[in-house]
Amino acid sequence: MTSPESAAPVQSEVRTRMADIFADIDSFDPAKFVAHLTDDVQFRFANNPPAVGREEVREAVAGFFGTIAGLDHHVREAWRVDDTVIVQADVTYTRLDGKEVTLPNADILTFRGDQVSDWRIYIDLAPVYA
Repeated sequence: MTSPESAAPVQSEVRTRMADIFADIDSFDPAKFVAHLTDDVQFRFANNPPAVGREEVREAVAGFFGTIAGLDHHVREAWRVDDTVIVQADVTYTRLDGKEVTLPNADILTFRGDQVSDWRIYIDLAPVYA
């Protein structure tokens, strides 16, 4: 069993890694985002249909980026269990009208090596478009 003392460095490492991935998302560059994904990734964002494969994800993310002016992730916590990482974050979206909306978000990512093979994002985006 892992003690709290030995778990702390792992948790800190996971938070740092996830903050780096989210910084690439926040750059608003779909190519940077998909660089973290396997070729056969399964990606589910909110209540949208799953996207499969890097190119389909890149197109979906680029389309979403076209509906907002910006975004900024703040990782609150991140936990790793085997090859899976669970992230609790707050995401601030800048709407096209310039208003900002901050929403709670949970992500579950399954890694294959250093890349994400399955990514599920749980968030209610309705306030972004209200």
